[in-house]
Amino acid sequence: MNEIAILIIAHKNQTQLELLLSNLADDFDLYVHIDKTSAINKEELTAKYPNIRFYSKLHVVWGGYNLSACSLFLFQQAYKGNYKYYALISGQDLPLLSNEEIKNFIYKNDSSYIVSDKLPIKHWAYNGGINRYELYWEHDITGNSLWDTFRRKLIGNIRKIQLKYNTRRPFYKGMDVYGGSNWVLLRQDAMDYLISFIDENPRFMKRLKYCFCTDELWMQTILATSNCKIKNEHITHLDWGTGPEYPRTLRIEDYDNIRKKTCPFARKFDSEVDNEIIEKLLDSRNSSI
Repeated sequence: MNEIAILIIAHKNQTQLELLLSNLADDFDLYVHIDKTSAINKEELTAKYPNIRFYSKLHVVWGGYNLSACSLFLFQQAYKGNYKYYALISGQDLPLLSNEEIKNFIYKNDSSYIVSDKLPIKHWAYNGGINRYELYWEHDITGNSLWDTFRRKLIGNIRKIQLKYNTRRPFYKGMDVYGGSNWVLLRQDAMDYLISFIDENPRFMKRLKYCFCTDELWMQTILATSNCKIKNEHITHLDWGTGPEYPRTLRIEDYDNIRKKTCPFARKFDSEVDNEIIEKLLDSRNSSI
């Protein structure tokens, strides 16, 4: 039985996703959530990869609650397998190390990897991130009906009133809020703690609705003050500084810089933007096996 589960949140580029799956499937148990509105053919992938668990439960939009809910859903599904380690990545990630090297990295360090700092975070927008949860946001309303349009405008106006009169929403039970990357590696002790907390505090996730980008807040807040063995480090290399996208969609000119990184994974890649970097990284990775 594999001791490492890799959880993947995917929404586009089926061919690129299949490259990721085919490079990992032999050595890890994979749990893949495909966006409910995605053009990716879940039935085709299920037939092609019978040992991979595929789900298509939620529609995930940037900034909305469902990215947090999707992460938790995958954690809950994989937790049933009683693994020692759980890595959460996206369908636009690539492994930088061979599968054996990824395993060695995980076993040698024997720790959770969660980037987590107490808010306010100086370089974060929206009042150091505090406005993400103290104000109301409309990203969870994704429909195009007149009712949905009205609700979006209503919540936007409520936020303006909050800012004008400085009216804020307290966080769950007065907890200090921590934030960081949502792409993490959880050791079994951290996963036990996380799942237990959610089970014992069912209202916690509900508090995240009508907030903004809580995928970078929820598990970080729960685990930051635990006694679990955690390194405040990335398992996934990202470029937040170069642009033009944030994080940057990595291109062939980034190749040399990426190869210097020691993280097991890197993101984000898009075959529709630059497929050459994907092919070159995977060729380099597989040539070392």
